[in-house]
Amino acid sequence: MLTLTLMLLSAAPDAPTRTAPAVLLSQAPAESARAVLERARKLAEELRYEEAVVEYQRYLGLPNRPTTERAQVLLDVGYIHLQLEDVTNAEQRIAEALEQDAWVRAPAGAPPKQVELIERVRAQLAARPKLEVLPREGAADPRRVRASLKDPQGRTSEVLLRHAPVPDGPYRAARMACESGTCEGELPTPGSSTNFTAWYFLEALDAQGNTLARAAHPKAPLQLSIIEQRAWYESPWVYAGGAAVLIGAAAVFFVAADPG
Repeated sequence: MLTLTLMLLSAAPDAPTRTAPAVLLSQAPAESARAVLERARKLAEELRYEEAVVEYQRYLGLPNRPTTERAQVLLDVGYIHLQLEDVTNAEQRIAEALEQDAWVRAPAGAPPKQVELIERVRAQLAARPKLEVLPREGAADPRRVRASLKDPQGRTSEVLLRHAPVPDGPYRAARMACESGTCEGELPTPGSSTNFTAWYFLEALDAQGNTLARAAHPKAPLQLSIIEQRAWYESPWVYAGGAAVLIGAAAVFFVAADPG
């Protein structure tokens, strides 16, 4: 056994000054995503499910992984939860997998209960209400908000336009009028002002007040600025800690043309 001894030598007062060599401690390179994934799958094959889930979660925490690979990992985690008889988490992970990649499939030769799980969750997602803000029409009142509502099972009781004069709320609600899958509402003008900015998001609720679908989110609201009663710009920003962070690929600007 070799022992490494670090000795600190003090030079005599009349001895020349010597500079001790620096001892550099470097961390080993971060473990590759592939290694983490292989270990997770090996643990799952050995039926060490709890340990496998920890490793899978490590993988899912890594940035810049391919979407299809992440979807397959979420599928694997869902199957582990199914083995552990945790149906709620199993369905949640399968749903996340399908949201990452709608074409993800159970592997060839998968047990029937795994195939049934993914197809059941796929059907649930297809039946889930979907709410989407529609582009503004050129001549329409700029305060008017239009949305598309797709609700195959007719579970939606009302759609609310939640709005606030500041990005962190509090948000007030205005009920939107819905007909033939299109909902319309209006952002209120504060007082008699013709210039204002509003932050807003939309919610579809069932008869019990449960949220079924959203367009935007209170933590990632849409923003609309009105200048002289004309839409100046609209952008999907997240406001956190006083800083604006753009979500999505780009902001969409609506610049009003001067009247002819």
